[in-house]
Order: sequence, then C-alpha cells, then structure tokens
Amino acid sequence: MIISKVLNNNVVISEENHQEVVLMGCGLAFGCKAGEDVRDNLIEKKYVLSENKRELLLELPADIIEMADKIITYAHAKINKKLQDGAFLAMADHLYGVVLRVQDHFFMKNFLMWDIKRFFPDEFEVGKYANQLLGDYLGQDLPLDEAGFMALTIVNAELDNGNVAAQDLTQLMEEIMTIVKYSLEISLDDEDIYVQRFITHLKFFCERVLTDTGHQELDDNDMFDLLKIKYPSAYETTTKITQYLKQTRNYQTSDDEQMYLTIHLSRMKRKVNEN
Repeated sequence: MIISKVLNNNVVISEENHQEVVLMGCGLAFGCKAGEDVRDNLIEKKYVLSENKRELLLELPADIIEMADKIITYAHAKINKKLQDGAFLAMADHLYGVVLRVQDHFFMKNFLMWDIKRFFPDEFEVGKYANQLLGDYLGQDLPLDEAGFMALTIVNAELDNGNVAAQDLTQLMEEIMTIVKYSLEISLDDEDIYVQRFITHLKFFCERVLTDTGHQELDDNDMFDLLKIKYPSAYETTTKITQYLKQTRNYQTSDDEQMYLTIHLSRMKRKVNEN
C-alpha cells in the first residue's frame, strides 16, 4: 500500500482494494511522506473509510482520531458486540464536535440520561470512558451528560439498520416501559435480572417497530389463545402496547410479537411480585 496522506507519526491514509483506509500504528508514519510505501509490519489498526468520508476525516485532528480508536477498542472489549464499520469515524466526529462546543463554552443537557443508563449500561460505561479521555485531553472535567451522548453514538453503531437512531430507540423503549409499569402496577428495578431480560427483548422489538420489519405470522394460534387466558394482565398490557403503537406509529403488531411480549411480561411480573 502507498501512503496517500500522513496525519501524524502514527496515522496515515492509504488505499486498499480501491477503498480508502485509515492505518494506525506506533511510529507508522515517522519520517514518511505521501507517495511512499506503508511499512506493513508497523500496522496495528485498519479502518475502511466509507464513500465520501475522506473530507470529514481530514477535518479532524489526529489526536482526536487516535482517541476515537482507543474508545472503539474499549467498546469492543466492554460490550462484546459487533459495531458498524462507521463507528470509528462517527465517534471521532462526535468527539471533535464536543471539542468545538467546549471552546464556545456551550454544553447541552441530556434529557435521555436516565434512560441511557437504564437501557444501555455497558454503552454508558464506554461513554464515561470516552468522557474521561476527552476531559483529560481538554484539561477540564466534562459534564456526565456528554458521556450519555457518547453512549448513544455507540448504540447507534450497534444497530443493524442504519435508519434507526439511538435517540428514537431509547424514547420508544421508555414510552413502552411506562405503559408496562402502570398497566401491571409493578415497580421496575433495573438491577433485577428479569427486568433486564425484558429490556433486552424490548430493545429488539423496538428496533423492528422503528424499521417496520415485524409482521411475522403466528404458527401456533392455540398457544397464544391459551396465554391470553393464563396471563390476562400481561395480555392486557400487550394489548395496550399494541394499540399505542398503532395510534402513534401506525405499526401493526403481529400475533407472533404479541405472544412473545405476553410471555416476557408474565415472567417479569411473576418474578417482581415474588421479590
């Protein structure tokens, strides 16, 4: 590979298989310039740049690019989930945006903070790590709200469908959890393993709602009819969720989705009442 541009001693832009890539490694570009061969033995990380992202990358300070790499590496270890290829650049762009806001003494209140910590605790830990790194870089403490925004960047990078925004997902989950809490008349402890399991199921369900990829037909109608009788309060709550989604998002919840919601709700209600 040939060096297209040197960003600093550790970061270069190159091209591989007709795609631009960001290459990183300690001393990778030391004493090098554009047009020279990349020293392959020093490459530690490689990020493929999606189309038309070169200009965005060139606007970012090299220190911010390296910081984003550290954060994404930490995220992979912390949450053990596949991230979209664009996660690295999205994080770098977000970090630089925070830098610019700090320079203007402008901070934003994160009104989803409580929900982010509740629904995405591992991602929030990554956000706190990123917040600390950036704060150290800037030489000042950053408000925890920024950690929440950085966590949403990670959540966005996890989503299978790029059309789903983490903020929309978090908001919808909170709306449904409010219906659940008042319909089942239970107190939801986020530390409870059964509540956590329901939240996990709810996250995937809400992704389907937001991408409109549900509507599978139910194979076992008899089982669903039995569940309606056996778990009336859980089914009633499912019905309220179904009606809410129809009214607010014009989403038709399938019988299959209703059945699994009812199962998860009944399990959670039973365990919460036992404690």
